[in-house]
Amino acid sequence: MPDFHDSVEYLRFSRNLSRESIAHEAGISVSRLNQLILQRQIPGPKVFDRLVRFHGLSPAQRRHWEDLLQPSRPLVSADELRRRLIAHRVQDHLDVLDQHEILGGYLDPLQTVLMGNEVLHRMMPGLDQADYNIIRWMLTPAARDRVHGWHGELLGLARNLRTALGRYRDDPRAQELFHTLRKDIAFRSAWDGTPMQVTYDLPRATPMYLRISGTSKPLALNLEINEYRACSEVLIVHGLYSTPAIAC
Repeated sequence: MPDFHDSVEYLRFSRNLSRESIAHEAGISVSRLNQLILQRQIPGPKVFDRLVRFHGLSPAQRRHWEDLLQPSRPLVSADELRRRLIAHRVQDHLDVLDQHEILGGYLDPLQTVLMGNEVLHRMMPGLDQADYNIIRWMLTPAARDRVHGWHGELLGLARNLRTALGRYRDDPRAQELFHTLRKDIAFRSAWDGTPMQVTYDLPRATPMYLRISGTSKPLALNLEINEYRACSEVLIVHGLYSTPAIAC
């Protein structure tokens, strides 16, 4: 699971540096750095800023560190979130999207599909067998067959998950999902190969490409992901593509 103190040590090892050299170059004492790593103390603002500058962290990585220094948040259960969505009559919205062959779904922070329309389930065969979790589905044979550029998409999902786990790392459901995913060798490789890589921005700059029966080229699916205003714990996703290629 993401951890501030472990990431400080990872950055040191990745650059093959001693704690003494980091402390000297960053402008902090060796004893203070040892306290952060060995005694797992929380850095003050000045020490935090100096470590960020020394390691050249991006704004997203800095934000991830800030999340890790805050208490872990509790996750609202998937059942409770579904009840809230039903109360807001989101099924009516999903039905309209189906009529126009637009993918639609509502996700929790762990990328579990709380509610999705028929197009979404047609695009992601076997989602129910992966407990409706997109990352777990991505590790299935069905996803490997369906998703063009599968490995790159898995890396992106790992970056998104790291962001969520930074916020909810102590929640039992978050820990259960993470340890379940760690049993898969492909996920372990994606996760361990992208340390400190996080994604906070919701818009995707590039489409996802899917292999669809009856088409000669992968289908470009342009995804739009936004926070659901009526429930801050929920994300809403829309998928736009060439209707004749997918309608069946």
